[in-house]
Amino acid sequence: MLRLERRNRELERMVAAATKVRDHYVDLYESAPIACLTLDAKGAIADVNLSACSLLGLERGKKDHRAFESHIPKEDVKYWRQLLKHAKQSGHQQGCELTLRRIDGTRFQASLEIRYAEVGSASAISIVLADISNQKRREKDTMDWRKEMAELRKMQIAAQTATAIAHELNQPLLAISNYSEAAVKFLGAESPDLHKVTKAVQGCQRQAHRAGETIHELLDYLSLKEIQVEAINLNEIIGQVVDAARSEHELQFDSVLLLEDGLPPVLANRIHVEKVIFNLLRNGIEAMHESEVPQPSITVTVYTKGDVNSAQVTIQDNGPGVKEENLQQLFKPFFTTKVKGIGMGLAVSRSLIEANGGQLWIDPSEGPGATFHLTLPFAS
Repeated sequence: MLRLERRNRELERMVAAATKVRDHYVDLYESAPIACLTLDAKGAIADVNLSACSLLGLERGKKDHRAFESHIPKEDVKYWRQLLKHAKQSGHQQGCELTLRRIDGTRFQASLEIRYAEVGSASAISIVLADISNQKRREKDTMDWRKEMAELRKMQIAAQTATAIAHELNQPLLAISNYSEAAVKFLGAESPDLHKVTKAVQGCQRQAHRAGETIHELLDYLSLKEIQVEAINLNEIIGQVVDAARSEHELQFDSVLLLEDGLPPVLANRIHVEKVIFNLLRNGIEAMHESEVPQPSITVTVYTKGDVNSAQVTIQDNGPGVKEENLQQLFKPFFTTKVKGIGMGLAVSRSLIEANGGQLWIDPSEGPGATFHLTLPFAS
C-alpha cells in the first residue's frame, strides 16, 4: 500500500511538471508577438493565438471554426488552394505573400509560412502570419521615387540631346545658308561665274549630307527598338568589311587578319556587327591618314574567349593612338578629337555591341596606335 501511494505521488508530480511545461509553452504560444494559427483538415481555423486574433480581427475564445478562406479575396482563393495542395504533397514549408481580409472587411498585405503535418490519423496545417503592409508601402514609395528620378533623368537626357542636336546641326545649316547666299550673289552678277556657282552648290550638298549623317547617328544611338539576331560567321564578315573599308578610302594600308580556324558562329545582328567593325576600321584609317604614318597597317585578330563563351575581336592600327586624358571620355556621346567629327561613332558602336550581348572597350596600354576589343556571344 505504501509503495502504491509513493508511486501515485510520483505520478502526480510528473503530471504536475508536465502540466507546468505545457502551460508554459501554451502561454508562450498565446503571447507570442508572431501571429500563429492552425487549420484542420477541412481548412477551418482550429486554433489561433492572440497576435493572429488581433491581426485578423477575430474574437479570442470564440470557436466558430471559421474557414480560413473567408479571409482571402475571391481572386486569390485558387492560388491559395494550390499552395495548400503543394504543401501537402511535398511535405515542405511553403511561403507566399497574399492580401488578407479582416472580419471588418479591411485588407492588409501579409506574408504566410505554411506547413502541413500529420499526427497519427489526424492532419493539420500550421500558418505563421506577418503584416507586411508597411513594408509594401515603403517598397512602393521607393519604386515611385525611382520612377520619378528616371523620368527626371530622361528629361535631362532629352534636354542635353536637344542641345547637342541644335549645336551639331547649327554649323552645317549656317554653312548651307552662306553657300546659298554666295550662289545667289554669283548668279546675280552680269556675267555669272558658273564655276563659283557650282562650288557653292557643292558646298551646300556637302553640308546637307553632314547634317543628314548627324541625324542618322543620333537616331541610331537613341533607338530602343528590338533587334533581330542570327547565327553569323564572324570571320567572313570581317574579311568583307576590311575589303569595303579599303575600297572606300584613298589611304593604302596593310591589313593583317589573324582569324581563328573553325570559329563557332556568333549570335548577333549582322548589320550591327558590320557597322561597328567598319566604324573601328574607319577611325584607324583616318587617324593614320591624318598623322601621315609612313607604313599604315591594321591588324584584326579573332579568337575564342572561353571563360565567357564568346568570340573576341581585336583591331589595332599603328597610328598616333589615343591620348590618356581622352580615354575616359572616348565613348561618351558628342566627344570627338576629329576636326569634322560629331562624336557619335564610338558611342553608337558600344551601344550596338552591348545590345547584342557583348562588350566594346579600348586597351589603354602603351604602344603604337589604338587597340580596340569587342566580344560577341557564341550562338550555342
